[in-house]
Amino acid sequence: MIYEEIQKAVGNAAAIFKLVCGVGNNAAWVVMMEGYDHARRCKAFRKSLKGGHLVGWYFKKAVRDFNDYERHLLTTPTNRMFRVADMPDDVRRKYGNISDEEYYEFWKGVGGVAYAKTKPLITSLVNKYRVSLVQHDVKDADHVAWVMTAQAALDLSLALFESAAKECEAGLNLHRKVIDEVFSQFSLKPVSNDWMRALMLLAPETDPIKLSEVEERNIDLGLQQLMEAWLDPELLYSSASGAVDDFNEIFATKGFVKKVKREIAEVKADTLRELEKEL
Repeated sequence: MIYEEIQKAVGNAAAIFKLVCGVGNNAAWVVMMEGYDHARRCKAFRKSLKGGHLVGWYFKKAVRDFNDYERHLLTTPTNRMFRVADMPDDVRRKYGNISDEEYYEFWKGVGGVAYAKTKPLITSLVNKYRVSLVQHDVKDADHVAWVMTAQAALDLSLALFESAAKECEAGLNLHRKVIDEVFSQFSLKPVSNDWMRALMLLAPETDPIKLSEVEERNIDLGLQQLMEAWLDPELLYSSASGAVDDFNEIFATKGFVKKVKREIAEVKADTLRELEKEL
């Protein structure tokens, strides 16, 4: 690929990653905050460990990891995805006098809409974990179930990242090395790793649990349903459109709000048509 072609492919890949990770990463963050709130209600959250830290410190570290990830997205010197000054003129004129942080919050809002739309699936997964935890006599099962669901959401965000990477590799003919170099900043792997460590310290008895076939099937089904929902073009684009409504004040005029929503609807329709051809 010549340089201009690579630039165009990377630009198209950025749109894919921002849409897919906009849902996965930011919806996972909301679930993570729910999980954090429930973790704090567990007695073990205040347990002292060797080295002087409390269990809660490790949950706070995972939250700090997410804050670091956000800071990096906004301030990285290369491949910055949320720099308003870098927008093409035809895109920039749609927005008012906004900051990079406001543009980022708009993007983050896509995940908030997706979370609200898939809340029934999330609470269903929580209940599946809770039932298994109760059956295996795990303490604070109601709260630990939320912590485990947050871990599942973070793992799903990594699966969505990988899905976006494979789509860009196959569909845009981008080398995986280029994809990783430019878009690895969207990966929540450090957050996921530290959350898992905190979970194991909070409820170490969950690690050796041997699930029955029924329990395993129920939980796997819940994970699959949430994964499919977060990857569904209908949800991806409707969440983006919902965020436009929620953050309409960042656009230059009401006319541009309608224009952006119309553009999202058109891209969604094109995507669904392409998917139908593949069936």
